[in-house]
Amino acid sequence: MTRIQKRFVKKRYYNKSLYQYAVYSLNFPKKFHEFLPAFLDKELDVDVQREGSSLTIILTPKLENHMEKTFLE
Repeated sequence: MTRIQKRFVKKRYYNKSLYQYAVYSLNFPKKFHEFLPAFLDKELDVDVQREGSSLTIILTPKLENHMEKTFLE
């Protein structure tokens, strides 16, 4: 069992205004830890679907873009 957690991040904007936004996180139960190392430090695409009272989150590695930026000198 796991829970989706919500916390608020507060940042100052030019030391005048306070900007606040929500950050959501999900902790994975220990029984799934063996699957996670293959995805560490990689860009992931996220797809979320809601079906009735279920929430399905699908994480897939992003396809690498082989077109590198080149600059004219």
